[in-house]
Amino acid sequence: MKTGKFSQLSVLNSDGQQVPLTPTYPLNSTVIYHSPTSGGETKKSKIGQFFKAINRRSLLVVGATTLAVTGAYLWTNYQTPKYKGSFQLFIDSEKTLAENRLGSEEDLDYASQVKLLQSPKLLTPILEKIQARYPEVNYSSLFNQTTGQTQFEPNQLTIQPIDGTKIIEVEYRDTEPQKIQFVLDEIVEGYLNYNLQQKQPDTIAEKRQWINSQIPSLNEKVKGIQQQLVNLQQQHTFINPETKNQQLVDRLNQLQTEKLNTEAQLSQEQSQYQALQQQLGLTPEQALKASALSQSPRYQSLLEKLLAVETEIALESSRFKEKAPQIQVLLDQRNLILPLLQEEAEQIVGQDLATVAPEILNYQDSVRLDLIRQLVTSANTIQMLEVRNQVLNTAIQDVTPQVQAFPAVASQFNTLQQELKENKTRLQQLTEQQESLQFQKPPEFQPWELIAEPMIPRNKQGELIAFSPNMPLNLALGGLAGLALGIGAAQVAERLNNVFHDSREVTDELPVPLLGIIPASDEALLLPLPASAPAITLVKARKAPCTPFEEAFRSLNTNLQLLNPDSPVRSCVVSSATPADGKSTVAFNLAKGAAAMGQKVLLIDADLRNPKLHKMTGLPNEIGLSQALTQEDLDIYETILVSPFDDNLFVLTAGAIPPDPTRLLSSKKMKELMAEFEQTFDLVLYDTPPLIGLADANLLAANTNGLMMVVGVEKTERRAVEFAWREIQMAGVPVLGMVANGDKQPSHYYAYS
Repeated sequence: MKTGKFSQLSVLNSDGQQVPLTPTYPLNSTVIYHSPTSGGETKKSKIGQFFKAINRRSLLVVGATTLAVTGAYLWTNYQTPKYKGSFQLFIDSEKTLAENRLGSEEDLDYASQVKLLQSPKLLTPILEKIQARYPEVNYSSLFNQTTGQTQFEPNQLTIQPIDGTKIIEVEYRDTEPQKIQFVLDEIVEGYLNYNLQQKQPDTIAEKRQWINSQIPSLNEKVKGIQQQLVNLQQQHTFINPETKNQQLVDRLNQLQTEKLNTEAQLSQEQSQYQALQQQLGLTPEQALKASALSQSPRYQSLLEKLLAVETEIALESSRFKEKAPQIQVLLDQRNLILPLLQEEAEQIVGQDLATVAPEILNYQDSVRLDLIRQLVTSANTIQMLEVRNQVLNTAIQDVTPQVQAFPAVASQFNTLQQELKENKTRLQQLTEQQESLQFQKPPEFQPWELIAEPMIPRNKQGELIAFSPNMPLNLALGGLAGLALGIGAAQVAERLNNVFHDSREVTDELPVPLLGIIPASDEALLLPLPASAPAITLVKARKAPCTPFEEAFRSLNTNLQLLNPDSPVRSCVVSSATPADGKSTVAFNLAKGAAAMGQKVLLIDADLRNPKLHKMTGLPNEIGLSQALTQEDLDIYETILVSPFDDNLFVLTAGAIPPDPTRLLSSKKMKELMAEFEQTFDLVLYDTPPLIGLADANLLAANTNGLMMVVGVEKTERRAVEFAWREIQMAGVPVLGMVANGDKQPSHYYAYS
């Protein structure tokens, strides 16, 4: 069994928990292969797969590269050769007209000089002469502004200074050498004539006069800007505009917060006021009057006497009639109290009692008086909050326009400050120039000097050298593009043909141990003769040595038994993700190898949908597993046949194909037979249908020591294996390991010399 350098084995118990591998572990546990999971190993694996894919698709990569190089070669030959000519001008930075006008001793700004040389004002007279012979030459065509050109194409005319020198080089490109020479000659003549026609440099006195005329106006401008800044600060009462703006924003936020708090208090007081008014049934004015009456001792005393008389009248009325003397006496007392009570109330209230609500004249206890006090207080608070809310609204209306308008004021202030700074800087520069000119001598004028005549490069034979197209560069770029295209196509082809290409990829994909690698061999395609075929006697026959194909299955059997030496594998299901992966071939040859090693082996064709083992073994398929499961009186051992290859190999063919194979394989009788076979034979192998979409293999594996998955190298798709592995995990069946079938790497196998 092969493992990586840093691999380890562990098992999963029946609860799905991982436990360390000991010398012995239950055979119903699932063996899992742990491949390295570090980021570095994963990255190396991906890089390795990338280069392996390129190696496998090397013809595609080479073909794409060759095609691209060929296309680049043909395209280069198809292009029209282009030539370029150039000349060079020497410009002394200390003796130029431009410098004298600037009044500076610093080096000349060559970027500005280039702009001057390619300006329309300077080139227009030159182009008029050129167009007399070549009308198509114009300013737009010289500087890449014609229709159809891209920004990546170089200008026909380029003017640029040579780094580290006082030389400017002018180049012109075209397909006609005569045209290049003519255009360059005219440009040289035009440049030199323009330079000679310029006015001689101004004198030092003229420069001083010009500077002296500029300084007063700049001073006045600086003072004016300063005054504008002061006026702006006084008008809007600020020193720093950012601070003032923040103050206005904070003030507005504060007013809005106070307004929200006031509105919340007002809403609360109004709710309380309505509740008190509903309880008392009085307005604030009525409540004040009731409160005043309740504060008069004489009025309260008369009111208490009246209540006492009324109470006695009510009691006596239940005993006597209305004209009884006792009732009359009480009525007289009430009549005496009522005028006194009315007179006292009119003195306190100050108005006729007929206009006063009856609720006011009622007796007011301490609770009712407290509610009256709260009602009056709430009414006063509401009035105060309404006034405050109006004041806050007015303040917000005043501050909001200021907040909205002040950014413009701040922007104006900053603009004036920037303008003030620029003018002060300019004033300082002029002042410094004025001081420096006092002892400066006027420079001498020197025209532009032509140091390299217009010419087109030639080789040693005197032939013109074309700069475009560049054959070596185009071939190199074509090769790189073709290589990239080929690599991309190789990766796409790998994704479209996403199969396992070797056994290493199988081990990297599945987290289970690799039990064996079966080499690709023609022996797997050979079918034995039927059992009834006549035997052939060979003269001086000797036993042929074991081939690598047979040795691979003996090694597979050894690895299978060494999974747990104390409790060897007695039964195993052999299956694969998809058909044609070689599961039946592996099952048959594994059974032969185990029998040859002395084990008593039973090979069962449990593929009741498409049985193949009877063809491989050359045995009849008249009675088999399906009859043993459906016929009660049939002895199972009568259906088991001895293989013609080895006395220790017994075969149970599939028999007739039933209408519902899954029902038979999941039956109780099948489980009983499997248990009996495991007791009778040393090794029982079940060849089952593929895993994807069928439950046959998972049903049988649950009653064996585990399942062995066969993966066909260069056949089985990775996606199919992922689906099959997911179904195995969902079913929870034990997995012993996997077998890589059809490996084509001969270096893995030992050969006889």
